Amino acid sequence: MNLNSILCVLYATIITLSLVYAPQPLAPLLGDYFHISAHNASSIISLTLLPMAFAPTLYGYLLEKFSPKKILILSMFSCGILQFLSTMSDVFYIFLFLRGLQSLFFPAILTTLLTILTRLNATNIQKNTSLYVSATITGGLIGRVLGSYLTNLFSWQISFNFFAILMILGGFWALRIRDTNQGNLSKITLKEILPFFKDKSYVWILVSVFIMFFSFQAILCVLPFFLVDTNPNIGESQIGFVYIGYLIGIVVSLFASKTTLIFHSKSNAVCFSFLVFGIGILIMIINHMYMLLLGMFVLCAGSFSAHSILSALINSISKNKKGIVNGLYLTFYYSGGVLGSFVPIFFYDQFGWSFICIFIAMLLFLNSFLFFKHKQLYRKV
Repeated sequence: MNLNSILCVLYATIITLSLVYAPQPLAPLLGDYFHISAHNASSIISLTLLPMAFAPTLYGYLLEKFSPKKILILSMFSCGILQFLSTMSDVFYIFLFLRGLQSLFFPAILTTLLTILTRLNATNIQKNTSLYVSATITGGLIGRVLGSYLTNLFSWQISFNFFAILMILGGFWALRIRDTNQGNLSKITLKEILPFFKDKSYVWILVSVFIMFFSFQAILCVLPFFLVDTNPNIGESQIGFVYIGYLIGIVVSLFASKTTLIFHSKSNAVCFSFLVFGIGILIMIINHMYMLLLGMFVLCAGSFSAHSILSALINSISKNKKGIVNGLYLTFYYSGGVLGSFVPIFFYDQFGWSFICIFIAMLLFLNSFLFFKHKQLYRKV
C-alpha cells in the first residue's frame, strides 16, 4: 500500500468522524438554537448513528462486488454537500432530515476505508486496524474540540461548513488512491451471513463491541448536559476541552499489539481494557473538572484499546468475506452507539449522573468477566 493511499485513508477517516461527532458537545447550544428539549437535541447524534448501525452490512455486500474507490468518492462528495445544506436551515426537523440523509453515507465511507486497509495488507492486520482506530479517535477529538472552539469563536454554522470543505477536498484526494476491488462477482446471500451468528467466536466479539460503544456514547452524550446543569456559565469550548482525553486513545490504539503481548493474548487484553474503561467512568462520578478530565483519559484508554484489539481480532479469525465481517462489526458497534446516545438521557433526568456512571461501569465489568470465561475461543489468534 503506497503512502498516498495510506494518508488519504487516514485523512478520510478523520474528517468523517469529525463530521459525525462535531454536534455532540454542541447539543445544549443546538437545543437552545432550535428551541427543542434535551431529548430532541440528543436525537441529532442518535439519528446520525442509526443508519451507521444498519447500513454497514449492506455496504459489506457492495464492497464484495463493486469498486471501493468509487463508493468512497461518491459518499465523500455527498456528505460534504449535505453538510453545507444542513447549516442553511432554521427548522429543526429539516436540519434533522438533512443530517439523516448525510448519515447514510458515513457507513459507506467507514466500511470502505476499513475494508481497503484489511485487503491491501492481510499480513499486518493489527497494524492497519490500529492506524484506522487511531484515525477514528483523532476525528472524534477534532470534531468535538475544534468544532466547539470554532463555534465559540464564530458560530456552529461556520464550524460545520469548515468540516464540509475538508470532506469535499478529501473526495478529490480519493480520486488518486489505489483501488482494491477484488473482482468477486459471486452471488452473496443471507446464508453467508448466518454462519457468523452461529459461531460463538464472532458472537462474543460483536456483543462486546456493542456494549463497549453503548457505554462510551452513554457517558459522552450525557456529559454535556451534566456540565451545563452543574455549571450554567460554561462555554462550548470548555465543554469541548473535556474531550481532550481522546488523545490517550490514539496512543493506546497504536500500541495495541504491545498491549496484546503484555497480556499474552488478545482476549486477556480485551478483558483488561474493559476493566480500565469501567474504572475511568467511576472516576467521573466526582464532580470536579480535573477529575472529569482524568476520568476521560482513563475511560478513553480502556475504550479505544478494546476497540482496536476487538477490530483486529475479528479480522484475524476471518479468512475471507472481510467486507461482510467489517460490516457486521460496524453494525453492532453503531447499534450500541444509537442506544447509548439516546436512552441514557431519560435515566439521567430521573436518576442523575452518578446512577448513569455506576450502571455503565457495572455493565463493563460484567462484560469483561464473561469475555474472560470464553477466551478459549480465541486461543489460535
